[in-house]
Amino acid sequence: MKNSANRNARKYTLPRSRILRGRDSIQHLFRSGRVVRERHMDLRYLLLPGQSGTCLAGFIAGKRLGKAHERNLIKRRMREAYRQHQYLVRDIAESGSVGFQGLLIAKKAGVPYQSIEEECIRLLTNVQKQLQEAGTPSQ
Repeated sequence: MKNSANRNARKYTLPRSRILRGRDSIQHLFRSGRVVRERHMDLRYLLLPGQSGTCLAGFIAGKRLGKAHERNLIKRRMREAYRQHQYLVRDIAESGSVGFQGLLIAKKAGVPYQSIEEECIRLLTNVQKQLQEAGTPSQ
């Protein structure tokens, strides 16, 4: 019984190995990534054909959003919303033939967690549909 609880708990973890890092990776997303927009945040992402199992996410809050503690708070909220709903893209990326790199970008500070979570679900669902289309072999 305890092992099944551990497996379910692991489903919602977000280890450092799944965080998008490095200036080059982020610049590559800005240069050639697609964008999905919502009211309080954007999702810039790339689908990576042939890189099954790759599912990385990054979180950005620019200095124009306020002081460091405000930016950190919005990034924590985005990270938690993504952590709770990462299965929308991760499961497809791991089982299919297409990888995923995404960058959640905050557009406004002081947004409540519930709004961030709702927008994160909409953004990830949108990408999920594209991952499913890209992961199925063309006939």
